[in-house]
Amino acid sequence: MSTVLLTGVNGFVAATILKKLLERGHTVVGTVRSQSKTTFLRDRFGDYVDSEKLRFAVVEDITVPGAFDAVLGAYQFDAVLHTSSPFHYNIVAPSVKRVVITSSFASVVDRSKGTRPGKVYTEADWNPTNREEGLKDIGSGYFASKKLAEQAAWDFVEEKKPSFTLTALCPPMVFGPPEQEVPSMARLNTSNLDIYDIFNGTSDPRYGVWIWVDVRDLAEAHVLAMDSAVAANQRYIISQGNYSPQMFVDYVWKHYPERAAAKGIAKHTPGKYYPDEGVYGVDASKSIKELGLKYTPIDDMLRDTLKTFEDLEAEGK
Repeated sequence: MSTVLLTGVNGFVAATILKKLLERGHTVVGTVRSQSKTTFLRDRFGDYVDSEKLRFAVVEDITVPGAFDAVLGAYQFDAVLHTSSPFHYNIVAPSVKRVVITSSFASVVDRSKGTRPGKVYTEADWNPTNREEGLKDIGSGYFASKKLAEQAAWDFVEEKKPSFTLTALCPPMVFGPPEQEVPSMARLNTSNLDIYDIFNGTSDPRYGVWIWVDVRDLAEAHVLAMDSAVAANQRYIISQGNYSPQMFVDYVWKHYPERAAAKGIAKHTPGKYYPDEGVYGVDASKSIKELGLKYTPIDDMLRDTLKTFEDLEAEGK
C-alpha cells in the first residue's frame, strides 16, 4: 500500500478520493488551510485517524512557493494527488513517483466555439485562451487559469525532468453524493447546487457545459492513475458523456412527483435535452481502455445524490 499526499482533502472531489484511498488500505496525509477544516473528517473517518492511516497537515496559503515543503519533508510519500490549485511542482521528495493533478475540461474545450455541434473533444484538444484574453472577464479568466495551470505542470515535467511522472485528469461538470462537510444545503458545492436548486424548486435548469462525470468515477480515476504504469505522463478526459439539466427535471418528476408538485417545479420541455442543431461531445475511451474506468449512468448518480440530499434535509441542513 502507498502513502499518499492528498491536497485540499476537505473538498468535494478530494473527500471522495479520500474515502476510496482509505478503503483500499492506503495511508493518507490530507492538507487543509486551517485545523478547523479537519473536524468533520476526523469524525467521519475516526477509525482511520485512530490507526494513523489518516493524518492532516495545515498549509495555510498554497500560493506561496514551497508551501508544501514541510509536509513533503515529514513523510515518505509514494504519490501526490493534487486536487487544489495552484501547485508548485518543484517537489523535493525523491520518494514521490507519481503526481496526479485534477485539471479540468475547461483546459480542453474551446469556449469561443459554443455548442459546436458534431465536435468530439479528445485529449489532443486544448482551450486556446491565452493569459491576455483571460484578463478580459471572469469567465475567460476561469478558462485561461485552468489551461495555464495544466500547461505549467507539463512544462515543468518537460524542462526539469523530475523524479516523478505526471498524470492530468480533465473532468467536466462533476455531480454526485457529497462526502465532504455540508453545513447547509445552500453551501453545497457549486455543481451539486445545480441539482439541488431544481430538487428544491428554487431555480430553473442552468445550462452551460454539456458533459458530466460522477464524483465517484472521478475519484476512482485518481486512485487508478496513481498506480497505473500506463498513466505515466498521460492526459485523460474523465467523463461519462453528454447530459442536460432537463434530465434532472425529468428525473425528479418521475421519481418524486409529489415533491415536484409541492415545490412547484416547472416541467419545462420533458425529453428535450439539447438544441436542435446538437452539441459537442467527448471521447473518453482512453480512460476506459487504459485506466479501466467504468462510468456511472446518470440515473444512478441522481438516485444516490437525491437520497443524500434527503438525508441532509432530514438533519436540518
